[in-house]
This record gives sequence, C-alpha cells and structure tokens, in this order.
Amino acid sequence: MKRKMTFEEAAARLEEIVEKMETGEPALEESLKLFEEGSALSSFCYRKLSEAEQKVRSITELEEKEGKKDGQN
Repeated sequence: MKRKMTFEEAAARLEEIVEKMETGEPALEESLKLFEEGSALSSFCYRKLSEAEQKVRSITELEEKEGKKDGQN
C-alpha cells in the first residue's frame, strides 16, 4: 500500500522539478512528464494549504465565539 505524501514532501519534490526544468536539460518527453507531475503536486499543495487555512479560520472563529460567551469583547 502506498503511503500518502505530506505537504512538505510534495513541496520539496515540486521544487526539484522546477529546478530541473529551469536548466533546460530535459528532453521534450521528460519535460512533459515533469510538467504533469509538477501540476499535480501544485494542485495537491494548494488543496492542503486551503484546508489548513480553513482550519485556522474555524479555530479563530470558535475562539472568538467562546471569548464573547465568556464576556471578553
């Protein structure tokens, strides 16, 4: 069974892909494969960041509500 990739692993791999493609060394076929992988990793990272942002917002909103219940604010 394949282990899920973490955000940090995906971001590191995406950085490797960008660096490799910036050299201009990969042939067209390899460049297309790298681009496809990089695109998927970029989407994965974006989703993870969006999920984290939503969690932070939820926690912040909950803390604000709790603070109002306790008479703070």
